[in-house]
Amino acid sequence: MYKISKDVPWEDAALTEPFAIGAHCTNRGRVVPDDTVLIFGLGTIGAIILQNCKAKKCKNIICCDVNDAALERAKKYGASHVINTKKENLIEAVQKITNGQGVTIAFDSAAFPGSLTIVMQPGIVCNAGRIVPMGFSTEPEAISQAMINQREVDIIGSRMSCFQFEPTIKHLENHDFILDGIATNFIKFSNIQEVFDHIAHPNPAIKKMVILFD
Repeated sequence: MYKISKDVPWEDAALTEPFAIGAHCTNRGRVVPDDTVLIFGLGTIGAIILQNCKAKKCKNIICCDVNDAALERAKKYGASHVINTKKENLIEAVQKITNGQGVTIAFDSAAFPGSLTIVMQPGIVCNAGRIVPMGFSTEPEAISQAMINQREVDIIGSRMSCFQFEPTIKHLENHDFILDGIATNFIKFSNIQEVFDHIAHPNPAIKKMVILFD
């Protein structure tokens, strides 16, 4: 159990856990202010990784997705650049933004089968860069030893939110994060059937649901 200020409403306090995941993976990735960051996939976790990078004072954060609405949300949360990979070539866009250097760290928060292979492509992450995959797909990826060793790339696993609840709560109490739009639907427990209806019939506009007890 963790103590949180009564000034933080339950609607916001419920977001402690996903924001703690963002804190853990950015710590695992050794993110520092001078990093040039790529976030591949701007769902809830990608948006939260973005905000954790901002909290670590990163000034150059590139976000990419196939959904324009997700990219607009990323701009609101502080993305320096956005790339719609349906409309732009990812490698060419990253090379242009970074003046041919590539990013120093990439987070694969798209996490679909093959997404890690995409992020591993030369031209995205610089030599001696870091890649943090966030998914749990069991499908094999098209990655060779040479893809890692020729460029001395670090692949850094991240799981859950180890020891990050208390630091995240402090961020919430200090209003360091933009919470608007992270959870989109707040549903009273007395209307719990609505939650199951949304699960059975997914709506892309519904990002996360928070259940509030009457």
